[in-house]
Amino acid sequence: MRLFWKLFITMLCFVTAAFMVFGNIIINIPFKSSLERETNRSVEEMHILLYAVTASLDGLPDGYKASDMAVAEITKSLEKNLENNNSIVIYNESKEIIYNSSGYESTLVNAGQKDNYGIYSISEHNGSYFIECFFEVKSKAGNYYIGINKEIDFIFEDREILYKNYRFALVVLFIFSAVLSFLFSISFTRPVRKLSLAARDLADGNYQRRVKPSGNDEVTALVNDFNSMAGQLEDNIHKLEEDARRQEEFTEAFSHELKTPLTSIIGYSDMLRSMDLSKEDIITSASYIFKEGKRLERLAYKMMELSFAGRQKIEMVAVDTKELEEKIQKNTEYLLKPKGISLVTNVGQGVIYGDMDLLESLFLNLVDNARKACDVDGSIMLEGRNENNGYCFWVKDNGCGIPESEIKKITDAFYMVDKSRARKEGGAGIGLALCVKIAHLHNAVFEIKSKEGCGTQVILKFRKDRNE
Repeated sequence: MRLFWKLFITMLCFVTAAFMVFGNIIINIPFKSSLERETNRSVEEMHILLYAVTASLDGLPDGYKASDMAVAEITKSLEKNLENNNSIVIYNESKEIIYNSSGYESTLVNAGQKDNYGIYSISEHNGSYFIECFFEVKSKAGNYYIGINKEIDFIFEDREILYKNYRFALVVLFIFSAVLSFLFSISFTRPVRKLSLAARDLADGNYQRRVKPSGNDEVTALVNDFNSMAGQLEDNIHKLEEDARRQEEFTEAFSHELKTPLTSIIGYSDMLRSMDLSKEDIITSASYIFKEGKRLERLAYKMMELSFAGRQKIEMVAVDTKELEEKIQKNTEYLLKPKGISLVTNVGQGVIYGDMDLLESLFLNLVDNARKACDVDGSIMLEGRNENNGYCFWVKDNGCGIPESEIKKITDAFYMVDKSRARKEGGAGIGLALCVKIAHLHNAVFEIKSKEGCGTQVILKFRKDRNE
């Protein structure tokens, strides 16, 4: 059964049952009160008649034995003071009727009387209701029994009128409750229906689908959780799509990087194999083959380094920044000399935690990338200083810069902003991807700032404590 119908039927049944229970209680409280009041009045009348008959009989002369006729006359005279809806019957000591005002016979004549105050009961006869009172009159003139029967139909008639009005009110309430339950169920289940539709849209590929929350209850919390889940799912899908795109681009770029040198190697080796070349042409062909072979070798080393950096676990040891500065200067000297590029370093004394070999590879790749971006007689600056939360390095160049739209892609493997320039400088587009992986292994922040035509700046922030 759907949630809507569960809510609707449950609310309707609950309201109807509650109204029936409380309605019966409300009707029966005044009914019982009226019945009790009328019963008390009848008992009081019974006691008054008892005292009056007893007094009349005790007032007879001493030694006078009352006759049945006299008792009947006394009772008949006293009956005028009672209400008109009372019926009286008198029994002698042998419980024979000596007076009956309306043909009524008491049903309590054979019931045992517990005390001198009589007994009473409520009975129903021929569709009418009565209060019966029965008591024994004891006097020096003799003992008699008197029964009083009082009609109380008006109490039950009042209750029946109340029940009739109550049944009408119950029908009206049932209709009203049905309408309210229907509207409430629609309102309550509306967010659930929206969630259901949104879930179907998500299943169909509409990952931007959201449900607008309203209110501040558990259903709203569920809507917010659903929107949060949908947002996370959308982000994950976009990441997967982006990863798939990068994987495809990586495969294409890697295939292209292999194809170009292999084509040259195959072409020149075929010339050496099939053609009669001069010594000069042989040397030229062999040089091309050697050059492209070295290029493939560098590509293979970079790929191995990139793969190894992503899998290895490093031991964090203290690395002196001045020692790292000296190694960078020494190992980059031969790279920068052919283009006359100068490397200016200003690294303050400090300690960072990491692997010296990986850190050296990181900065060598950064300097090498800066070299490729610079023209002849360009300049590269390496700075470093202590900060409150760690140590920060800056690698700056005055090269061609990177377009703003390309900065996010530049760290992808094999991605090159200017492919012809990169290949001319011997690059394959792997250096920055390797730098990012090494930085992440050291829990360092890696940031690139660049403006086309104004150079590039790479920022590296290392944490202060190795445990961080």
